[in-house]
Amino acid sequence: MDQLLKFINNLNKAQRIAIVGGFAFLLLLVIGFLVYSNIKAEDKKLSYTIASNLTQADVMRATEELESAGVPFIITGSGSNLTLKTSKEFINIAKIKLVTSEASTNKHVGWEIFEKSSIGTTNFENKVKYLRALEGELSKSLESLSGVLKANVKIAIPKETIFTEKKSDTTASAVLTLKQGIFLTQKQLDGIKNFIAFAVPDLKQENIQLIDQDGNLLEVSAEDVNTQRSTVQTKFKDKIEEDYEQKIISLLEPVVGAGRVMAKVNVILDFTKKDIEEEIYSPEGSIRSQQVIENTANASGIGNNTGGIAGADNNIQPPQQLNDGSKLSSNNESSNTVTNYEISRKLISQKDSNFTNIRRISASVTFDSGVLKDHPDKADFLASLESLSADAIGYDKGRGDTITVKDFKFVGIKSLNEKGELVDEFGNVIGGSGYLESMSIKNILDEYKDYIQYLVVGLLLFIFYRKFIASNDLVILGDAKKKEIGADDEDLVKDMLAGLDDVLDQNTAHGRLKTKVKSQILNNIDGLDEESAAKYEVFIEELDREINNNPADIARMIELLLSEGNVNFK
Repeated sequence: MDQLLKFINNLNKAQRIAIVGGFAFLLLLVIGFLVYSNIKAEDKKLSYTIASNLTQADVMRATEELESAGVPFIITGSGSNLTLKTSKEFINIAKIKLVTSEASTNKHVGWEIFEKSSIGTTNFENKVKYLRALEGELSKSLESLSGVLKANVKIAIPKETIFTEKKSDTTASAVLTLKQGIFLTQKQLDGIKNFIAFAVPDLKQENIQLIDQDGNLLEVSAEDVNTQRSTVQTKFKDKIEEDYEQKIISLLEPVVGAGRVMAKVNVILDFTKKDIEEEIYSPEGSIRSQQVIENTANASGIGNNTGGIAGADNNIQPPQQLNDGSKLSSNNESSNTVTNYEISRKLISQKDSNFTNIRRISASVTFDSGVLKDHPDKADFLASLESLSADAIGYDKGRGDTITVKDFKFVGIKSLNEKGELVDEFGNVIGGSGYLESMSIKNILDEYKDYIQYLVVGLLLFIFYRKFIASNDLVILGDAKKKEIGADDEDLVKDMLAGLDDVLDQNTAHGRLKTKVKSQILNNIDGLDEESAAKYEVFIEELDREINNNPADIARMIELLLSEGNVNFK
């Protein structure tokens, strides 16, 4: 190192510049060579995509063409999502080779099939070509959708027949290969089915089936649709019934008191849709044509008075005498008019836009019979409540609605006290301070009763330790001297309480808590031999059994111990 520094110091400025420049040039040359090598290596890597989303049949056709052209390639992917890749050098050649060899992936015959028609083509061949062209055009159109990779449409057109009863419907099916992570909604599926139905004559939407590349139906089945419709109708019915019940309760509670009335409503709904068409003819329309027919008749003759019937007396008054040879004449005129009116016809088409109609409502209302003591006329009071309930639900007798109002004794609810306050069965005012306090204490005891049991057991063990162990008053059976407590026992209480907190936090069982506390006591008391430890454990079990069998006596014992003042809780 010293020689190197000495050599550098002996160089002049020009020599130093030349050396530094040479090293820099050499470094740049090495970096450039590495970059160039990396670029050439990347170009030779088979990482450029020729075609993607290929099936196995497509790959077989394409590989034959690429192998014959000497193009290196690899196949990646699986299933119907295969990809052909090659190097940068052969990417353009590979694509051109596939296109010119008719080995492209999206190969659907369209209307161009009729460009190669011949004179000898039969009518049957033309029908087959038409069907192929129609299927190909529909497949191309579906592949243009953003979420569809491939589409294959098949159409079944029944043979024409003169018997209309035996004629079958036109059907169609489509296999859609979807892009990864794409799911078509019901609206999109309906749009695809409508597109196919309008492109094929006499094809109905319900006669079209759509499946994916795995053979699963893409549309919701009729059973699922009926299930969803039934669920929606049930929720709608429950919501209406709940609204009616709340209306009745909110209307009657100010009369009978809060919490003293219950209502249940059953609504029968009609979800049937109706389309109504009506034709109306106007009796007075515009005159289209009118025909008038007039008839006129004239008659004339000579008058002759016969004087009556010969051989009989004439009972008729003799007519006025006329001169012989007088002339008689008569005129007859008639007119007939025929008028033709334009037919005035009006067609009304009405669609029922209602989601549902209420067919019948049944309501049952019950209230506390204690309210009746303030109403001597029970029948009139019940009639008033029934009238209020009917108004709340929109009662319609013609619809067959029914309302039943009955009074019953509510369990747990008493009559109002002298101050007009509602009390429960224990005499506590509902909503008052005494009632709330008793309910709060009861809820706390019910919620934390398990923890309170653990705390009582831990407290008893703690008092036992402070009274008999920490005070050096514990005499082990078989020993003539007291057990000396070491300095390590000072933290025993803290360890016991910490272990107790862990047990309470973990909500463990009572038996696990006892085991944990006993093990802590035994582990933290040094100097006990195996026999003494066994005797001490038996003593702990006897104490626990006594606590379970005589809790009242143990409680009095704890009270006496606390009253002595020897136990100091730290």
